[in-house]
Amino acid sequence: MKELFLTESPLRGELRDVDIPVPKDDEVLIKVVATDSNPKDWKASSPNKYLNQGDDITGYISAVGVSVTEYKQGDRVATFHRMRDPHGAHAEYAIAPSSTTFPLPANTSFEAGSTLPLAGMTAALALYQHLSLPLPWNPVPSGTSHPVLIYGGASAVGAYAPKLAKLSNCNPIITIAGQGIPFVQSLHAADIIIDDRIGNVAEQIKAALGGREVLHAFDAICAHDSWKHILDVLPRDGRATVSMVDPPKGVSPWPPREMQGVKYTRTFVSSAYGKAYAERSVEEAKLDADFAFVMFRYFSRLLADGRLTTHPFEVLGGLEEVARGTQLLFDNKVSSKKLIYR
Repeated sequence: MKELFLTESPLRGELRDVDIPVPKDDEVLIKVVATDSNPKDWKASSPNKYLNQGDDITGYISAVGVSVTEYKQGDRVATFHRMRDPHGAHAEYAIAPSSTTFPLPANTSFEAGSTLPLAGMTAALALYQHLSLPLPWNPVPSGTSHPVLIYGGASAVGAYAPKLAKLSNCNPIITIAGQGIPFVQSLHAADIIIDDRIGNVAEQIKAALGGREVLHAFDAICAHDSWKHILDVLPRDGRATVSMVDPPKGVSPWPPREMQGVKYTRTFVSSAYGKAYAERSVEEAKLDADFAFVMFRYFSRLLADGRLTTHPFEVLGGLEEVARGTQLLFDNKVSSKKLIYR
C-alpha cells in the first residue's frame, strides 16, 4: 500500500510502498477513504525523522483485532488514530483503537466525517472533562443562565466547542474571533461574537455579560494574548476554570502569577485513548478515555439526526498533497476550513 511520511527542514513528504499493517487485539484496520491535516502535524514534525502524521480517519473496516466485537469488515466508520503511533491516517490503510472508532452515519460524507474526530473530541474533553459543563443529554435547565467563554471560534476546535455548548444549553455562549467572524456567525451557535481585531477584548466581553459572571473559559487557539483577555474577565477567587489547548509561547513561568485564583487545565486529546501527559494524571486520562468512548458514539447519533454539523472542508487531492496542505497550515493560509485528502 501507499503511505505518506512527513519530515521538516524543509517540510516535505515522502510517499512509500509498505505492507498493509495488522491490527492488534483491540484495534481496527481501516481502508481509508478520506483524511485531513491538523496543526499538530507540522508542530510534531522534526528534521531527519519521517512520520505518518495523520490521525483523522474515515473509511471502511477491513479487519479487526481478536478482542473487537463491535465492528465487522465493511462497516462505515470514522476514527481517531493514536498520535505519533505507526500506521496513521495518511495511507491507504490505517490502524486505530476500537475505542475511538464510531459508526459514520449515511447522511455524513467521508470527507465531512474526517473533520470531526480530533477537533470534535478536543472540544468535548475541554468542555465536559476539564470545565465540567453539563452534558448534552443532561443540559442546563431552561431559563437558567450558564455563561461560557470560547476563544478562537473560527478554528476547527473552536467551532465545535460552541456547537456542543449549545447542545448543553449553555447561555450565553460568548465566542471571540477575528477574520473568521462571518463563518462563526454561520454556525448559529454563539449568542455573542466578540471581534478581537478592534481591541478592548476584555471590555467587550464584560459589556456582553451585562454584569453576569463567567466561570468557564476555553482557549482553543492560545495566541494573540488570548490568555490575558480571558483572565481579565474571570473572578480570581478560586471558582473559575480556564482550559487551553497549549500554553502560550514565551510566557515563563507557566502558569503565571496572574493566574492565581483561577484553576488552569490543559486539554490535550491524547487522553481520549487514555494516554496521560504532564497536566493530566494517569487516573484522569483513564476517565477521559471512558468519556471519549461514550462521546465518540454519541457523535454518531448527533450526526445522524442533524443536531451536530461537521466543519467546512476543501479537498486538495490524494496523499501526494499532504505536504502541501501541511505547509499551508504552517503558513497560516487556512481559515475556517479543513484540508482533506482522498
